[in-house]
Amino acid sequence: MTTGNSHLQTDFRRVEAEAREWFMLRGERSLTSDEQSAFDEWMQQVNNRGAYQRLEQIDRSLAALAAGPEGARLRQPGGLSRWLDKLNNYFGITPVTGLAFACTLMLAVGLVYVAPWQSEPAPQAYAAELAQQRTVTLDDGSRVTLGGDSAVEVAFSDARRSVKLLRGQAFFEVSKDSARPFYVGARDAEIRVVGTRFDVRTGSTLHPAVKVTVEEGIVDVASRPTATPDSSGPMVRLVAGQQVSVDQSRLSRVTTVDANQVAGWRQGKFSYHDAPLSEVVADANRYRKNRIVIGTRELENLRVTTAFRADQADTLVAMLEQSLPVRVFKEPDGRVVIWPGTVEE
Repeated sequence: MTTGNSHLQTDFRRVEAEAREWFMLRGERSLTSDEQSAFDEWMQQVNNRGAYQRLEQIDRSLAALAAGPEGARLRQPGGLSRWLDKLNNYFGITPVTGLAFACTLMLAVGLVYVAPWQSEPAPQAYAAELAQQRTVTLDDGSRVTLGGDSAVEVAFSDARRSVKLLRGQAFFEVSKDSARPFYVGARDAEIRVVGTRFDVRTGSTLHPAVKVTVEEGIVDVASRPTATPDSSGPMVRLVAGQQVSVDQSRLSRVTTVDANQVAGWRQGKFSYHDAPLSEVVADANRYRKNRIVIGTRELENLRVTTAFRADQADTLVAMLEQSLPVRVFKEPDGRVVIWPGTVEE
């Protein structure tokens, strides 16, 4: 038991140290493209993201404290100003930047204790394994059904109900609460509802569009500009039987679907009409052990009309080879690669 606790403490210290390094680096300068990619990948882990968000929260609170009436007390002898003066004298750090730096130093030695924050529940993460589905009932009675290899992060407050779709696909059945709107964030999309039933799907890495489909009620979908994720871009309102995609902060035109067939994947049924091959493959990969890989970018946009069941995901590639101008190759490690080919007459 002691060994297990030691490992947990070591992992915690490592995550906190990495969070401080990223926090200070991003405060000093803009990240290079390689650094930004590494940071984005690091933030995909729930523990990493939680550690970094705690730093951001403390930084914002300290900055607000210094700017308000309590700031005068901190500048009195024995207050936080002694820290900031030393930082300014030795390192040339401004008071605002010094607050952030002092914050990370206090975290490093375990001296931060702010009672009001302890009342805010930490985000909760839920995930469904590969080829499985999972339904979670949230604290407000809302239900989230996760598709295979999908994950969400939930954070509720007195004023807002927030869920992040980290990957995959989820169907939401939201309990009505006009005093606390329900928000779902997924890549470049933000969805706002009060009480409704709708589906949200994230695309593949190369085609990361977010697709929102409404089964019942009203849903507002807005794009979130990548450069300013805290703001919202254009917005569209969907009703039952409507669908929209958000790709790189751009909204597609609204299309009509059969409201009775929204999220058929909950019954293990997948149906596509003139959909890109990349979308079909991404869904199939959440229900099979060995991944399907599309060999060329051109094939990813190949339009497909097909249907299959979750238990047919392993035989999907054979079905595609028979109906599309492609060739399928199975590699020694079990991975399947789809390459351009010809349809036999």
